[in-house]
Amino acid sequence: MNSNSNLQASQRRSGTAKHKMASWSPRKYDVFISFRGEDVRHSFVSHLRPALHRDSIEVFVDDNLHKGDEVWPTLCQAIHASHLAIVVFSQNYAESKWCMKELVEILHCRKTQGLVVIPVFYEVDPSHVRKHSGTYGQAIAEHETCFGDKDKQSIQDWKAALTEAANICGWVSRSRDYKNESHVIEKIVEDVFEKLSLRSPVQLKVQHLVEIEKHCDELKQLMSKYQKHQLQENVQVIGIWGMGGLGKTTIAKALFSQIFPQYDVVCFLANVREESKRHGLDSLCDKLLFELLKVQHKNNPAGSTFIMKRLKNKKVLIVLDDVDSSDQLDELSREVLIHADPGSKLIITTRDMHLLRGKAHEIYEVKIWNFAKSLELFCLHAFKDRLPKKGYEDLSERAVKYAGGVPLALKVLGSNLYCRDTEYWDCELNKLMKCPNERIQNVLQVSYDGLDYLQKNVFLDIAFFFKGEDKDSVIRILDACGFCATSGVKVLEDKALITISYSGTIQIHDLIQEMGLNIVRGGCKDPNKRSRLREIEEVSAVLENKTGSDIVEGIKLDLSQIEDVHLNADTFHMMTSLRFLRLYVPSGKKSGNVHHFGVLSKLSAKLRYLEWNGCFLKSLPETFFAKMLVEIRMPRSHVIELWQGVQDVANLVRIDLSECKHLKNLPDLSKATGLKWVNLSGCESLLAIHPSVFSSDTLETLILDGCKKLKSLKSEKHLTSLEKISVNGCTSLREFSVTSDSITSLDISSTGIQKLDTSLFWYLKHLKSLNVHGLRHAPAGLFNLEDLVELRICNSKLEISNFMLFCLFESSKFLQLLHLKDCCNLCGSLDRIISGSFLYEIRLDGSSVKTLPDGIMSLEYLRTLTLEDCRKLRSVPFHPEPIMWECPTYRRLRKTISSDAMIMANRKFISFKNCVALDEPSVHRIVRKFKYLSERVASKNISEKRYGANTKIYNYNFVKVCFPGSRVPEVFKYRTTDSTITIDLPSLRSDIMGLSLCAVLPHSRVLKNLGAKIWCQCYLEDGTKLGAATTWYDEAVSGLISDHVFIWHDSSHFDNIVEIYRTGHERRVSFEIYVTNGMGERVTIATRECGICLISGQDRPLLNPLNFGVIEHDATATATATWYFSEQCSCSRDCLVGVLRYLWRLISCVFKIFCCCNKDRQESRSQNEVNEQLLLESDDFHDHLV
Repeated sequence: MNSNSNLQASQRRSGTAKHKMASWSPRKYDVFISFRGEDVRHSFVSHLRPALHRDSIEVFVDDNLHKGDEVWPTLCQAIHASHLAIVVFSQNYAESKWCMKELVEILHCRKTQGLVVIPVFYEVDPSHVRKHSGTYGQAIAEHETCFGDKDKQSIQDWKAALTEAANICGWVSRSRDYKNESHVIEKIVEDVFEKLSLRSPVQLKVQHLVEIEKHCDELKQLMSKYQKHQLQENVQVIGIWGMGGLGKTTIAKALFSQIFPQYDVVCFLANVREESKRHGLDSLCDKLLFELLKVQHKNNPAGSTFIMKRLKNKKVLIVLDDVDSSDQLDELSREVLIHADPGSKLIITTRDMHLLRGKAHEIYEVKIWNFAKSLELFCLHAFKDRLPKKGYEDLSERAVKYAGGVPLALKVLGSNLYCRDTEYWDCELNKLMKCPNERIQNVLQVSYDGLDYLQKNVFLDIAFFFKGEDKDSVIRILDACGFCATSGVKVLEDKALITISYSGTIQIHDLIQEMGLNIVRGGCKDPNKRSRLREIEEVSAVLENKTGSDIVEGIKLDLSQIEDVHLNADTFHMMTSLRFLRLYVPSGKKSGNVHHFGVLSKLSAKLRYLEWNGCFLKSLPETFFAKMLVEIRMPRSHVIELWQGVQDVANLVRIDLSECKHLKNLPDLSKATGLKWVNLSGCESLLAIHPSVFSSDTLETLILDGCKKLKSLKSEKHLTSLEKISVNGCTSLREFSVTSDSITSLDISSTGIQKLDTSLFWYLKHLKSLNVHGLRHAPAGLFNLEDLVELRICNSKLEISNFMLFCLFESSKFLQLLHLKDCCNLCGSLDRIISGSFLYEIRLDGSSVKTLPDGIMSLEYLRTLTLEDCRKLRSVPFHPEPIMWECPTYRRLRKTISSDAMIMANRKFISFKNCVALDEPSVHRIVRKFKYLSERVASKNISEKRYGANTKIYNYNFVKVCFPGSRVPEVFKYRTTDSTITIDLPSLRSDIMGLSLCAVLPHSRVLKNLGAKIWCQCYLEDGTKLGAATTWYDEAVSGLISDHVFIWHDSSHFDNIVEIYRTGHERRVSFEIYVTNGMGERVTIATRECGICLISGQDRPLLNPLNFGVIEHDATATATATWYFSEQCSCSRDCLVGVLRYLWRLISCVFKIFCCCNKDRQESRSQNEVNEQLLLESDDFHDHLV
């Protein structure tokens, strides 16, 4: 998507978003004072009130009541209109019924409105109030005598209110901590000002308006989750974790401001890390005691424990902000966790996940922001608006992308660029690439500063050299450097300096990576004396000028980013400490020119990682010792042999010499006792594999694809660890004898092997993927592999009989992928194929298949079915709806079938390219099937969105079908012979769920080569592009022998249209369909026809659609849309019959599951749970019963 599209989408979302303040509403009074007038009106309150006024705090006291006002309604309104209530408990407070009614109302507002309550015990012992003793006991007794049995409930409410209020942390005038009454009032005013500040939106600055409410709501849900599911025997501990600059403190402050009135004792202890360094941990403990109990206390462990016991039966809320050590956490929380009421909360913000493990009941991860929210926050600081100014759109996107979703960076950049012209913006953004913002860097570097020496080295090596690399490989390399990388990587992950992706690669945020680069750059201005180098200009200068020193430990250079670099024989002579050398070319890029003068004389003996794409060396220097080497990657190099003789390479794990056209053999690797991975693909001159390669019991992967001169591959030793072996394209290979009990992937396609030894299959019990492309003779056992998941038998002259197919589907119960392309001797019936319930890809292109089995499209997970060039195929007996599938062994499926297959259940690709013998009824069935599948996918997309999915799952679902034909199918009511079709959208409707597109392409030589694509771009009336163009990219577009129809369901365009429509933009949209060749250039051929079909809920009344409309047909070349409203949608008789039919299938399936469960009573409970989940996940269940 281009930048303008990104910005437009973000602007639309921003324009419609509703932003809420963090539980703050304007009220008339700051403070309501409840007191007994006879006791304190002319003494304590007469001093307290002016003290509050001096700090501009608006106060309500009952002497403000005008004569004639109704007293109680006015008092009640004043309580509700205040942010904070001070309750002054004096000797005779409880004697007053008015005071007691006020107290009950105040505590009610505390629970319902978040009213902050501060009790003041004026010349009264708090225990008398709490326990109803002394004058308070006497007053309660008098009220009970006075009321009698008339209003017992009021008396009970008053007693409960006194107990609750006395448990709230407040101020005791008799305390020895205060010199006199004025000192007490001074402290009370400070406390009031602090609590009002927490409640004020002044604390919630502009950056909080964007995301703060979302975070607070999610944290409240975590708290309520604990309260609901736990017995509340302990204080609940909530951790807020994430990298620096994401706003953890901000979120904690906002949450605290919303919930602290619900607690008796509260404290927000900010900047724990800095304050403990500056003043010591003892000082922080004293501060916590004072904030909680208003007690001045010099460090005394015994005294601290005694004081903390006062927290018993009190609900406590504590926030410990920016904790970075377990000592801080233990000292500040130990006594609270022991003595506080079980309903209490301890919230911890930290960058270190390790501190929270085993201590926090819930951990809330603060993540980086998405583009839309980032743009909004940036604009609030850069323009004081939610959208960029005209002319600043592209510059704003550059700034937002640089910030990478980090709120601190967005705020700092936006503030720095405020009120600046575009030239200044461009200059500053360019400068950031060389000189990062110091304020942002300082915040991020806090996490780095907390690492030890070895951990810092691990971080810097990852930041410079290994971003995006496999975690296990990186750990092996860094462990070889003596850095204890296993624990080091875990610490970096805990401190949010790196993340580990689902695929196991190490990722690092751009700003954190830049921080690491800047640390090394800042250590020395001279690049020749830096430990790590990766800037193109600096690396080129060091290499060409031979100025590298023994300080240099690592070099990384992208050779595709240079035009020329010159190397000499002694370029690396002085770099004796070099551990990493990466001269690489990214995939799909072309290397610059590396000029060399003389033979390289020396490489560091400390090298652990050597990567040199296109290396000019014919062998490594004679003086090079590879003892430390862990990985060697020299693809597309000129190497003939790595080294002569035997080297001690016990640390060597991976060898990549792919595409080394001149490599003739490998050295003796008998001492490579840890070797796991060898890639020699494309080594066309390789004659043989040294036997020592198979001497190691650790070898897991061997890739020899395209080694055309390799004639024999034998291992005299039975291997124990080998999991993958591939000899694809080894056309001279005649002899293959490698065995291992661990092999899961075997590719012997396009080789000279005519027949496989039957004994080989004895060792393939765990085989999951098998490719025997071109095999002429089928050995016994080929179709009896129980764990097989993927089978490719392509371009084969094997005669595949009914018996073979029967064996295949009986033994391989969990087959997911089946390729029988170009199998000209496919004699067996494919009827058994529908028993393969887990198949998601079937390719029968060019085979001799004549008919398809009934129900093939009923396979639940089937994503792709291709029958291209099946010239004998005549009929397609599709069912209009999927049949309920059986799965008596579903329990095992959960262990076997990949998650991708689960996800792709609604991604359908069906190709009948060049199936010119298809009859007309089959074409109608294909179109009808497409219509059903597109409706199914559309309803699935809508349901995902309706239930609030955070990711647009519907954009991953599609349906694509192609077949021979020269006309747009009749279901596409809006068609044109032009390449552009336009529709009007005058009003909204309630039954349109999506749209499908159609293009008819003529037979043309232009599309002969692979790589052709069909594109569809959506435009607004003013010519603005709406989202990115969608494509049809597959071999099906190329090599057509006749006119073909291409139809596909498009979710993304429909989503863009809905977004535009809801924001009130123009309501005419156009769709342009065009074709490009393999070079990405538009071709001159025009589409014969194109069309649009709207998917309506009227077609399938049981589906619940989005709010959208239906288009009526206009037979002009440019289709015009008319939208209308339907009050209700009635269910047709056909649909009712379909529901009854489905229910019958459902009952049958449940009965079969019940029978299967009886066969396995020991696991009946888990089986029932799994099958219940199976039924709930069924698309049929969703479609018919939603």
